[in-house]
Amino acid sequence: MRPDATQTQQGIYLPGLPQVARAFLWSLEDGPSVLLAPPHRRELYESMEAFGAGVWVNPGLEGLGTARRVLFDYEGALRSLPAEPEAHRVVFREGERYYRSELLEKLEKLGYERGEDVLVRGDSLEVGGLRLEFFGDLLEAVYAGGERRTSFVLTGKKPPEGPVTPAIGHYRGVVYVDEPATVPEELWRALAGRRLVTFGLGGPELPAGRTGITPLPPYRARLERMAAEMKGWLERGFRVAFLYAHEKTREYLCENYLAGLDCVRRASLGEHRGVQLLPGRFQGGFVDEERKLAVVTESLAFSFSGAAHARSRRPLAPAPEDPGALAVGDYLVHPEHGIGRFEGIESREVLGAVRDYLVLRYADEGRLYLPIEQLPLLRRHPGTSDEPPRLSSLGRKDWRRATEKARADARQLAQKLLVAHARRLATPGRSYAALPDWDGLILAGFPHRLTEDQQRALEDVLRDLETPHPMDRLISGDVGFGKTEIALRAAHRVVGHGAQVAYLTPTTLLAEQHYRTFKERFAELPVEVAMLSRFTGEAEARRVLRGLEEGTVDVVIGTHRLLSENVAFKDLGLLIIDEEHRFGVAQKEKIKQMAAGVDVLSLSATPIPRTLYQALVGLKDVSSIQTPPPGRKPIQTIIAPFAPELVREAVLFEMERGGKTFYVHDRIASIEARAAYLQNLLPEARLAVVHGRMADAEIEEVMRHFAAGAFDLLVATTIVESGLDIPEANTIVIERADRLGLATLYQLRGRVGRREREAYAYLFHPRKLTEAAERRLAALADLTDLGSGHRLAEKDMEIRGVGNLLGPEQHGHVQAVSFEVYTEMLAEAVRELKGEKIAKKHHVSIDLAVSARIPPEYVPDAAERSRWYGRLAEAGGLARLARLVKEMQEKYGPPPPEAQSFFDLTKLRIVAEQKGILSITEDREHIQLVASSWPLDYDAAGVRALGVSVEETRYPPGLRIAKRGLAPADYPAAIVRLLYLLA
Repeated sequence: MRPDATQTQQGIYLPGLPQVARAFLWSLEDGPSVLLAPPHRRELYESMEAFGAGVWVNPGLEGLGTARRVLFDYEGALRSLPAEPEAHRVVFREGERYYRSELLEKLEKLGYERGEDVLVRGDSLEVGGLRLEFFGDLLEAVYAGGERRTSFVLTGKKPPEGPVTPAIGHYRGVVYVDEPATVPEELWRALAGRRLVTFGLGGPELPAGRTGITPLPPYRARLERMAAEMKGWLERGFRVAFLYAHEKTREYLCENYLAGLDCVRRASLGEHRGVQLLPGRFQGGFVDEERKLAVVTESLAFSFSGAAHARSRRPLAPAPEDPGALAVGDYLVHPEHGIGRFEGIESREVLGAVRDYLVLRYADEGRLYLPIEQLPLLRRHPGTSDEPPRLSSLGRKDWRRATEKARADARQLAQKLLVAHARRLATPGRSYAALPDWDGLILAGFPHRLTEDQQRALEDVLRDLETPHPMDRLISGDVGFGKTEIALRAAHRVVGHGAQVAYLTPTTLLAEQHYRTFKERFAELPVEVAMLSRFTGEAEARRVLRGLEEGTVDVVIGTHRLLSENVAFKDLGLLIIDEEHRFGVAQKEKIKQMAAGVDVLSLSATPIPRTLYQALVGLKDVSSIQTPPPGRKPIQTIIAPFAPELVREAVLFEMERGGKTFYVHDRIASIEARAAYLQNLLPEARLAVVHGRMADAEIEEVMRHFAAGAFDLLVATTIVESGLDIPEANTIVIERADRLGLATLYQLRGRVGRREREAYAYLFHPRKLTEAAERRLAALADLTDLGSGHRLAEKDMEIRGVGNLLGPEQHGHVQAVSFEVYTEMLAEAVRELKGEKIAKKHHVSIDLAVSARIPPEYVPDAAERSRWYGRLAEAGGLARLARLVKEMQEKYGPPPPEAQSFFDLTKLRIVAEQKGILSITEDREHIQLVASSWPLDYDAAGVRALGVSVEETRYPPGLRIAKRGLAPADYPAAIVRLLYLLA
């Protein structure tokens, strides 16, 4: 917040400095000084020992006259202290005189009662945990907590009376401001007239200063480069300081990267002209040419936030929006009226009740005012400004026609799926007969025996290769169960017949892992194995492409780079696809083109519902590897509500047995904040972050160091679902497991337990789960035994329905009715063709004359109100609703009656949907509840004890409540009490 322009300030503004440089400059201040930091950054400055400086943190009266370097957060700076502090404290110093009667009188004024709080024993006096020893009036010794002190400040026992002022006003000297943009206006007023040094935007207008300090960019785990730069600084005569937060980091760097440099451990920065290793939790790094000093921190060495130091110079951005939040401009799909554009919320009074209505704009300036309670009826359309959906017309039949066309297309697509693989079976293909002299050569490099399931899968694959039509087989097997070995032997058979093999993987990490495996196994055979990905050098890529076209490259392993237009094969015989579900729709279309007429072998640790659907109707050949390799143990799966103490216990247990831990946080926008939280929770752990917006080379670098032992804890998105095999990683913690699909959860759990050591998977969820999330987690808990990937996929299909199965020709229908609506139609068509019954979804309609809304007086900002309505509509359970209401109360205070009524109606909606209620309406004398089934099952005695008249109705089926004695605001609570008595 910028202070009032009328206030005059003096000082300088130092832009662009990383946090460690700010701390260093503060440590150079000779006179008294204060540093102001927001609460979340205060701990970065609490220990300045690395720079030889002591710090008082949020001092009160006890620091006056003593503290020279003071650190305040905003609350501590604004804490009220007496305007006359000396009247509210006593400073005891050895060697000074204190007259007994005056001292006892002052102690009494401070709230210390003689005989109760003050004990006089000869020449000793005990008060407030102190023991004071006198010789006459001369204070000879001060003991606090049993330890002798040269001085001690005793403050008042009771709150101060009289005028008060902010604490920061009592501590003199220059004020350093870490993040001016976040300083409250009240605090700026308290700083009026003080000399300031500000490090970011948002503060008062001050002249920019120069420091001669140059910030260092993050090394992004490129530790060789860091060591080379340190060597360069030392050669130029610089002092180099490395500030480490973990002892293990210092050991790792010294053993692997700094061994050739003159390193010395110190407690604080000295004059040693080598690399000084100093303990300290700072951020960033800098080079000071004037003082010939270079400072690197652990966070800089492993950081992937390129603008970490710049973030502190910008005004804070709003918090990431909740995915369920509603924003003006969103395209919403109404089941009856079609696609409209959300334009805001209006309040209207109908029959004496004030309610909020969603305003949806349709084509030809049509408007629909929809009661806010019907928000759960709507679906989102992912339209953008680049490709907005066509708005429906009210009163016309275009929406009905669009949905009918989409439904017909979905049915046609479902029918096509049923015959696609049958047609493939009729396609003539190539037969790869057994080669007795060649087939056995690949066995030499395999140190294990195939399990029974592996042997059976291999026989299936080889039998398919020998048939005269193209193979289309899926091998389903848990991570580490030996699918790659089957693929390798299939490739060996095809290469033996002179054909080429393409192995397609979703990530560069997997491509490199498989490339090393194939290269090693084919090393003694006349087989040319190559890799092609975005990171293949230009010269090597040209060589590989030429080799594929000329036939000199037998096996190529790569990412979707293999799908590029310029990749041509002389004689492609086998396409191996690893984790097909991780490829996009367009990539899948290219895979289909590439697979035309050739044998296809798909590998999946967890078949996705789409693939499984085809398998279940007999249209895709499936081999299942369910037997674990000898020595493998099941992964111990713990499913529980999120608990910080359990996270800490899990990570520390793994660290104590020398292992590593994955922590999955699947929100890129907040992953850095979560990493900071975990670093506070686990200061003992060395931590790194990876996510999908980082360059692949950066991800690879972090994973390599994680595997090598640079980190104990890897905070990541689901990008680690498939990646390097890290034997020491035997614990995985998945936050908000309820948000992830079952296939993803299973893959993530498979990241650990790759060896004989027992592994642990912690799946955390909110205290109240949606039904689907509860079923997903329950299914995963049931499938803790090894080799359950195939059965898991069956449950995944049961829970999620069939996947999208979309190609470009479906794009128009998706655009017309939305992706979500189209995939629901497709799932219905598939179920219908299979002869399954389709259950209709019901939404409870509530029409009560109750004034219920979030009024502008409570939440003034219209956009904020829309977002809150969206979040409340997404609340599928009472626990989620309670958390949202608590969050609103913490932010806006106690809700007014209209807001409380809206919360009550939301609760009523949730309970009514759970109880199968279709509608709740009222007339002059009664409230009518209409149920979806008959007869009703309820606690009759409990209903009689409610204190209101309730009768059962047959037409319509349900219950009727007499309104006599009930105020409109009491309707929701009374109905909820009744609903709880229904079975």
